[in-house]
Amino acid sequence: MYQSNASSMSVGDRWVAGLLAAGVTFVAGYTVARVSLMSASTAALSNDVQQNVIPHEGELWKDFGG
Repeated sequence: MYQSNASSMSVGDRWVAGLLAAGVTFVAGYTVARVSLMSASTAALSNDVQQNVIPHEGELWKDFGG
């Protein structure tokens, strides 16, 4: 039976394993950051309604159309 440990891995194998670990760490961190930002912005949007926004011209005249 062949057992692999850090001392028997080649330099190339260690490089690939490190790159894989870095990639997984990056994807996990990116996902956590995006989810936390999305939940924070959704909460901010529902509570913060701006009253000083001028609507588009079409919105102003939509009730007068015939």
